[in-house]
Amino acid sequence: MVESTEYKTQLVALRADLTQRVNAIDKDLHHENEAIEKDFAEQATQLENEEVLNSLNDEAKATVMQIDKALLRINDGRFGLCGECGIEINKQRLDAVPYAEFCIKCAE
Repeated sequence: MVESTEYKTQLVALRADLTQRVNAIDKDLHHENEAIEKDFAEQATQLENEEVLNSLNDEAKATVMQIDKALLRINDGRFGLCGECGIEINKQRLDAVPYAEFCIKCAE
């Protein structure tokens, strides 16, 4: 069985980093008092930047949700077991993606 203590530490730290990133992006995206550029090219750039920030924000939020699920699996004693087939997830996979819910075979 996978030793979950080191993964829990990694997951908690990663969650804190991502939560900080989400908060910073939310703050950047909600500048309601910010003047809209008069130049059309600048408006297009602003919109493009907002789209990129929204994508990054969505990805970070999704990862936080996956981390929360992994922390629940640690507490339940199911961490490191594939949520689909129940076999132990390869350590190298967990080292790369500590919040992985599925083994490589089931993830494909």
